[in-house]
Amino acid sequence: MLSCEEDSYKGYTAPDDLSDVSWLIGLDPNRPNIDAKFKVNIDTYISFFDLSQGATSHEWILEDGDHFLKDGFTSSDTLSKFINEDVGLSSSESKAHVLFGKSGLTKIRLRNKFTEEVSPNVSEDRAAYVIANSSTEGDEHIMDVEFLFDVYANILPAFSVLKDGAEVLNVTETDIPDIKDESTWPVIEVEAATGLTFVDKSTTGRPNRVTWLIPDGVPSQAGTLAELSQDVKFYKLGTYNAGTIRSLRQVQTVDGVEDNAPVASAEKIIPLKVKVIQSSQPFVFDKALTENENEVIEFRVTGELKAFSGEEANFTVNVKNAAKGLDEDFTVQTARVKEGNATFIELILSAPIYNSDVITVSYNGTTILSADERVLAPFANQKVQMHFDNNVLPSNSWGSFEPEGGGVNNAFATGKFFIPGGNGNGQFGAGEEIWARSTDQAYAGGASMRYKLPNVAIPTVNLFGFGLADGPNGMPAGTYQVSYWVYVEPGTTLTTFRMEFGNPVLDYLHFDISSIEKGKWVRVFADAPAVIPADLTSSDAKRRTTLRVLAEDNVGITTAEQLMYLDELTLIKLEDRP
Repeated sequence: MLSCEEDSYKGYTAPDDLSDVSWLIGLDPNRPNIDAKFKVNIDTYISFFDLSQGATSHEWILEDGDHFLKDGFTSSDTLSKFINEDVGLSSSESKAHVLFGKSGLTKIRLRNKFTEEVSPNVSEDRAAYVIANSSTEGDEHIMDVEFLFDVYANILPAFSVLKDGAEVLNVTETDIPDIKDESTWPVIEVEAATGLTFVDKSTTGRPNRVTWLIPDGVPSQAGTLAELSQDVKFYKLGTYNAGTIRSLRQVQTVDGVEDNAPVASAEKIIPLKVKVIQSSQPFVFDKALTENENEVIEFRVTGELKAFSGEEANFTVNVKNAAKGLDEDFTVQTARVKEGNATFIELILSAPIYNSDVITVSYNGTTILSADERVLAPFANQKVQMHFDNNVLPSNSWGSFEPEGGGVNNAFATGKFFIPGGNGNGQFGAGEEIWARSTDQAYAGGASMRYKLPNVAIPTVNLFGFGLADGPNGMPAGTYQVSYWVYVEPGTTLTTFRMEFGNPVLDYLHFDISSIEKGKWVRVFADAPAVIPADLTSSDAKRRTTLRVLAEDNVGITTAEQLMYLDELTLIKLEDRP
C-alpha cells in the first residue's frame, strides 16, 4: 500500500491473461502506522486503484454519505464541487477517488468477477482493515474486498460558563457566535481576583484536548487534557470580551498505547463580556513564595498590582544556614512587579543565596496597591521554597526499581538494587521476602519496592541495598536532599524507615511516615541532608546504601500486617554556602 500520483496507472493493462486480485490505495505516507492510516477526517479523500488481472468485471461500491470524485481536482480545491453525481454509489472505473462524507465506521468495497478462482494476499497487519471474501455465482468466481475506515467528524466546540457554580452561559455545538453581535452579549460582573469556570462539553468529532484563550484572564491561555473545566481569574478593572475556546483532537497515549486519531481543531468565540469591579476582599500575600534559578525571589498576591518603586526597605528577608552559623537579614536591592504577570512581586537581594539556606520574607509597608486600588496587607516570616536542580540519579533505572534481576549478588557493582534472600531479608518462606520488587503499585514507571511483613514483630534482619555511586562518573562529594515517594497501605502502623550509608555504617537518615496520608503516593523527605564526604566510585565500600525497617525506630507501634511501597529515590545536590 503506497501513496501515488493522481495519474499513476492511467491506462494500465495487464501483461497477460493471469487471473489475480490486487489494489493500490493512496494512504497518507506521513501517518505512523497502519492503524493510523485507516483513521481519517471527514471531507477528505483517498484514491483507490484496482490492479486486478483477468477480471471479467469489477465494481467499486460506497455507502450512503460517501461520494466518488471526478478527476481534475487538487487537494486545495473545495472537494464537494467535484462530486460525480452520475455514478452514485457504484463505479466500474479502475480508478476511484472517494470523498468521505459521513463520520463513523465506513466501508469501501471492491467487487471483482473472474473465470477462475483467485486468492487475495492480505498481510497480517492489515487484516483488521482489509477483509476479503470469496464466493461463486454460477461459473464465475467473486472476490469481494472490504476496506474499513474510521472517519472522524468535524469538531464542534460546545461549552458553558459558571460563576460561583451557577451557569451564566451555555453554547451548544450548533451555536455559531459572531463577533459582530458582541453588543448583544450578556455582561457578567466579577470582583477583581475572582473569576469564572469554563466547562468544555465538546463531543462531536471526538476531541481530546481543549485550550481556553482568555486574553484578560489568568491564566490567559490554559490547555487541558482529559479535564472538563478551567478556572480563570480576572484582576484588572474594566470590561472585556471573554475570549475563545479551541477544541482539538491530538494523537495521545493512553496506557502506553497511541490512539492514532487524525489531528484536527476548531475554534469558537465565547459570546460573553466580563466586567471586573473592585474586590471586597483584602489584598494579601497569596503563597507561591519561591526562589527562581536566577536567585530572584517571587511571590503571588490576591490581585493584579500597580507598578511601584521605592518599597525595598519595607521588605525583610532573613537568611539562615545552620551549618555556617548564619542568621542575618539581607538587604533587598530591588522590589518590583513581575513583567508579564502582574500578580507577582519580585525581590532581588544584594548578596547571593543558596538552596541550603532557609529564607523567610516579611513585608510591613502601606503603599503597594492592586489594580483595583486596594492596599497590600503586611505579612511576616513566610518561608521561601528554594530552587533545586534535577535528580542526580539516572531516571527510570535502579532508583525507580524498573530493572528486573534485583537479587544479583554483585548489585553494588552493577547499578542494580540488591535483595538478599533467606534470613538476610527476614524471609517467611519461599517467595515471601519482606523486601521485594513489585509491579502491584508504582508512582512512576511500572515497578516499586514493596515492604510486606505478616502480623508479627519486626525482625532484627530485613533490608535491601544498592550502590549509591553506581554510574560512569560515580557520586561527587557534597550534600544532597534525599526523598522517596511512599505509598502506605491503610492499616499499616509503621512510623519510620531508615537509609544507612557505608559498610560498615557511617551515617543514616530517617524517613518519617507517621502522619502521611495512607492509600496514596506521598513524597517523603529524609530528616536531614545526606553528606557525601568524598567522591565515591563503584569500588568504594562507603557507597553501599541499605534501607531498613527497625524495631528501635518504631517503638510502641501496634503489631499488624505491614505493607508499604517505595518508588523514585531522588537525590538533589544542595548548594554549599562558602
